[in-house]
Amino acid sequence: MITILIDDNENKLKELLSGFLRREGYVTQPDENDPSIIKVVPKEIHDGKFSLKNKIVELENSLYYQKKGVLYKSILENVEKPMIEHALERTEGNQLKAAKMLGMNRNTIRAKIKKLGIDLTRWKDH
Repeated sequence: MITILIDDNENKLKELLSGFLRREGYVTQPDENDPSIIKVVPKEIHDGKFSLKNKIVELENSLYYQKKGVLYKSILENVEKPMIEHALERTEGNQLKAAKMLGMNRNTIRAKIKKLGIDLTRWKDH
């Protein structure tokens, strides 16, 4: 495996490297699920520096001046909303299953969905 750390233009680099590897005969067929054959790994994960604590500190730093006085609440909302949306996505909008997955009561998740302004129509037609 080849690991390359990049800052920007990830897709162009993947395309160029994939083409080069195919032309040189290193790869004959791309994977059906990922035709680029190049896997991009975020630098933090590769360096072993990824941690939830570091991400929360980054979030706190980015919100500090904008949300003084409501910083704790803002951080919780920034973490909680995507987590609940992801659970709903995984359960195709089923609130009961999402609540169980997250370890909370059905009424609690419904209250949080309303409070956080999560649009449930995204999962209605799936």
